[in-house]
Amino acid sequence: MYNKFIKIMNHIFQDIIHLQLKKNFLLKNVTPFLGENFVSKKDICKLEEWPTFSGEGEYNHIELIRTIDMLQKDFHIPDEIIVENLHFLFTKTAKKWYYKMRLDHGNHDWSWWKSEVITKWVNNSWRFKMENAF
Repeated sequence: MYNKFIKIMNHIFQDIIHLQLKKNFLLKNVTPFLGENFVSKKDICKLEEWPTFSGEGEYNHIELIRTIDMLQKDFHIPDEIIVENLHFLFTKTAKKWYYKMRLDHGNHDWSWWKSEVITKWVNNSWRFKMENAF
């Protein structure tokens, strides 16, 4: 009786371990999905194809926001992946700002970061330049 119990428990533990391994694999290799369409991380365009943001160009922040929003929609990229890549997308002045914001405010989703980029880089002088440019 005891041996049968041990065999059953071993079988249950093996199933639990197998499910945990499968879950870990999926978390590392598949992003969350919409409906039945899983999106593999391999299907997301390469990071070097994403725009970078230095904080020093007139239109730099607009390109970053528009492109990331479009990539997120087209590839169903979850916020977690976008936020993971911000370390590489911000350069120069923007990277210094980003690290300070992370220290001061912690980690947030893409909509929060987008709002902060707009707050920081879309100011009255930028608006004035844009209005006069067109």
